[in-house]
Amino acid sequence: MVGQGCGKTVLARGPCAEVTRCSCGHIHLAMGPVTIRVEEEVLRAIGMTVAEALQQLGTPLESLSNEDTEPLTMSALAGGWKQ
Repeated sequence: MVGQGCGKTVLARGPCAEVTRCSCGHIHLAMGPVTIRVEEEVLRAIGMTVAEALQQLGTPLESLSNEDTEPLTMSALAGGWKQ
């Protein structure tokens, strides 16, 4: 929960996730109805882990650009929420 006087800055926004930094320093990773508050080092580790998983799947990172794509809905992925 954001405290009184905290403001968020959007660091990145994609079709099914958003990363923001709170003015008090917390980083929020939001995916649909779930938001995870992490430290910067943890966010970097998550990013590296996801990049490694995508590499193992054979998905080039360049093909995941959120430009020129339609927003994804969780119903299209697994049936549920929409970001």
